[in-house]
Amino acid sequence: MTATRLISGLSFGAAALLLGCASPPPAGALEGATPAAGNAVAAPVFSADPCDKDEDCAPVAQCHPDRCVGADHAGTMPKDLMCSMECRAGTVDCGFNHCGCASAPSGQKLCALVPGAKVQ
Repeated sequence: MTATRLISGLSFGAAALLLGCASPPPAGALEGATPAAGNAVAAPVFSADPCDKDEDCAPVAQCHPDRCVGADHAGTMPKDLMCSMECRAGTVDCGFNHCGCASAPSGQKLCALVPGAKVQ
């Protein structure tokens, strides 16, 4: 009986970990939020993917994505992949940064990891 409870508890914990990584923050949770110092990137991190608007860009499909690319190049997460619930600096975790379409030094608009939470 104890083994059944342990397995059941482990399954629940694994599901909670997975859902925590995949679930977006509650509506309004990031409104006016400022990322903690040191968690946001200092400047946009550009990809090579051109864009016209923020919606053209997406984080790469991995745990704690630290790069943004064109939405059609983002890929998909493997079904059996489990991510931790930690908030890693320099990623899109917890609204530290977001994916957007930004002007690169070349003048071209490219998908980039942009500092701070996305303003709605």
